[in-house]
Amino acid sequence: MAWTEPTAADLRARFPAFAGVADAAIALALAEALAQVDDTWPDAIRTSGALLYAAHVLTLDGQGGGVEAEIAKAGALGFTSFRSGSLSLDRGAAAGGGSGSSDPLEQTSYGRRFLELVRARFPGVLVV
Repeated sequence: MAWTEPTAADLRARFPAFAGVADAAIALALAEALAQVDDTWPDAIRTSGALLYAAHVLTLDGQGGGVEAEIAKAGALGFTSFRSGSLSLDRGAAAGGGSGSSDPLEQTSYGRRFLELVRARFPGVLVV
């Protein structure tokens, strides 16, 4: 059976936080995702990878109903702490308990889940 590209309806079914996002915005995010998740991916994880990457992109753009999207709208993704009196901002570890990586995929839960698929698909090489 041939693999079929995920649609806006597929993304909304998998991630209800994007129920209110316009089809056009989802289509653009899916197009970006399909540049990352190409036909070298096994069909069994290809759809999940594309949906996770698209959800990551939408979240970074401040789209969707989740907390991460609200934080992104405020321009605060990636901050580990924020104080108001005598303003003090700390940026470093990725929001949501990430490892402190500078990888933009670490900034959202969707991106971190996408990275898990990438790591499973492309395991590290041991060099002696």
